[in-house]
Amino acid sequence: MFNFMLALHITSVCLVVGTLFVQSLSVIFRLRLTDPVQVEGVQWIQWRIYLFIYHPILIVTIGSGLYLASAWGYFESGWLHAKLGLLLVLIGFGFLNGRQIRNKDLPKPLAMFVHIGIFCTSVLMIWLVQTKPF
Repeated sequence: MFNFMLALHITSVCLVVGTLFVQSLSVIFRLRLTDPVQVEGVQWIQWRIYLFIYHPILIVTIGSGLYLASAWGYFESGWLHAKLGLLLVLIGFGFLNGRQIRNKDLPKPLAMFVHIGIFCTSVLMIWLVQTKPF
């Protein structure tokens, strides 16, 4: 069971981060569209991905991560607390991304901030898991 949960967690983490990264990038690309029909179509696709792929995979990721943390006994480790804090930041970026999908008059610097924030937060989370510095 443990190996299955580990594989599930790693796969779902990749899907969550990949979905957020591509969604935030598509928000930036959508800002270049001028035809309102195209903008509306892209927004519809983005919203469906956000609702039906990002949210369920996020739940699977959190659930499998909690299982692994309890199985390994890492709940008292400082690096896990830092990772959970970064998870909250990443979830915040996910909700910002969802708001950006619905916003037609989005400033490009805000869209870039969310895109870069998702990348940097993900890198820090992966580094924490690999190195377990504290």
